[in-house]
Amino acid sequence: MSTKLIPVFCNEKNMANYAYILNDGASGKTIIIDAAEPNPIIRRLEELQLKPDYILTTHHHFDHVGANESLKQKYNLKIIAPEKEFDKVPAADIAARDGDPINIGALAITPIAAPGHTRGHILYHLPKEKMLFTGDVLFNCCVGGLFEGTPAEMFESLQKIKALPDDTLIFPGHEYTRSCLPPEAFNLPEFQTYLQKMLIREEGGTAPVTLAEEKRYNPYLQAQTLSEFLGQ
Repeated sequence: MSTKLIPVFCNEKNMANYAYILNDGASGKTIIIDAAEPNPIIRRLEELQLKPDYILTTHHHFDHVGANESLKQKYNLKIIAPEKEFDKVPAADIAARDGDPINIGALAITPIAAPGHTRGHILYHLPKEKMLFTGDVLFNCCVGGLFEGTPAEMFESLQKIKALPDDTLIFPGHEYTRSCLPPEAFNLPEFQTYLQKMLIREEGGTAPVTLAEEKRYNPYLQAQTLSEFLGQ
């Protein structure tokens, strides 16, 4: 049985968050990545008849941990949180450390330290499934704001992402594509495949871009030096 990924829109009216439900068909284990809001996640889990075993948290911001405590109470699951933000993540149980593998069922997950948006932000990479959950470090066609880190830290975090295989699928923490795209993109032929995927995601479907596509369209990934990244 294959791995199934189901995106769940949360905080739709204001934050356009993604929570992700990831089910390992081999073991039956189910993970939630960034439990943003309880009701949409619970509703989707019930539709899928799944019981979650773990939450993986990318960073401590309220719109990524808002369902942690209620889901833990309901499902008796474990919450994995970034080591450097562990005390800031509600109901955290297990620390995620840079490079230390996390094995859940048949899923092998590698945490990647990616400071910038927050000091202790973690990416979750699943090499076999070619998935990367980027939280608020990398969005489609843009990046997250610097709430705690520095431009240099964000630049280095993006270099870590760029070093991954080009066929890696990007799963960000928000659906901000439409507001991040340059206005002329909607009329340019070379953007049409990218835009079609955005439209599918906006309707709640699964249509991730590859890292190769993101390198092509995201100006923040095109910078080769910190000076270029800063627009200098």
